[in-house]
Amino acid sequence: MKTAVAGKLSWFGTLFVAGLIAYLLYLENTWLQVTRYQVVCPGLPQDFQGFRIALISDLHGNSFGDGQSLLASAIRKFEPDMIAIAGDLLDEREFTLAPAFSLIQAIKDLAPVYYVCGNHEVATRRLDMIQAQLEDSGVHVLRNQAVSIEKGESSITIAGLDDPLALDAPPGLRRAKLQEVISKITAGDPDAFTILLSHRPELVDVYAAGNVDLVLSGHAHGGLIRIPGIGGLVAPGQGLLPRYTAGVYRVNHTCMVVGRGLGNSGRFQLRVFNRPELVLITLTNSELQRP
Repeated sequence: MKTAVAGKLSWFGTLFVAGLIAYLLYLENTWLQVTRYQVVCPGLPQDFQGFRIALISDLHGNSFGDGQSLLASAIRKFEPDMIAIAGDLLDEREFTLAPAFSLIQAIKDLAPVYYVCGNHEVATRRLDMIQAQLEDSGVHVLRNQAVSIEKGESSITIAGLDDPLALDAPPGLRRAKLQEVISKITAGDPDAFTILLSHRPELVDVYAAGNVDLVLSGHAHGGLIRIPGIGGLVAPGQGLLPRYTAGVYRVNHTCMVVGRGLGNSGRFQLRVFNRPELVLITLTNSELQRP
């Protein structure tokens, strides 16, 4: 009898632990985390002091509340000057299109929205259609181009770079092609403070060589599984123990902010110690400013 009772208790204990692990993994993959950074950029014009950016990356068609209400609410409370979407708004899987455009409808009136494509939009082979729908919704789609925004008596440049998969160049020549594209899109005002939206953080050396002040990126999904005290375990384009997965990095004079992303791609449907992340950035040209 004791053996049977002990066996049942052991079985229930195993089920409880398995259920707890499943629940924790569910939270890790669905519970939104809002991360705030104050980013010091010495070249930022004084008129743009305190400029606020909401960074969205790698939604992959995920949903946060009815009509993306949780995401939109967090962005609304931040009162951003600009919303940046750094690629993979949707997934190459067909059913991710509707949640992506629900988000656009929820945020398009909160601040100007700027978007660059990621590898998944390119993989759908419907990038032109996606671009047209985004532009019809009022989104500024930046495809290897730049725009200028003014505030007071100053201006800054917002540039956007296509994912390398969309470039007309073989893999071995893509870095050189990217450098060429960056040089062209920043040539209009080479002395302007430049914010570059580009999906892939592992190319930061290319961005730094292109006279870019701030890069907004995603793609790495935070390293999928984050090891406490170490960081991400694996990331596309970077392999094991990747260097650029989340947070703020500096390469020469270029600062880069990498979001952990909000969704999971078709091949990788698991996050551990790596909740979906919305990044809220306040720019300053001095360490003494409050976020």
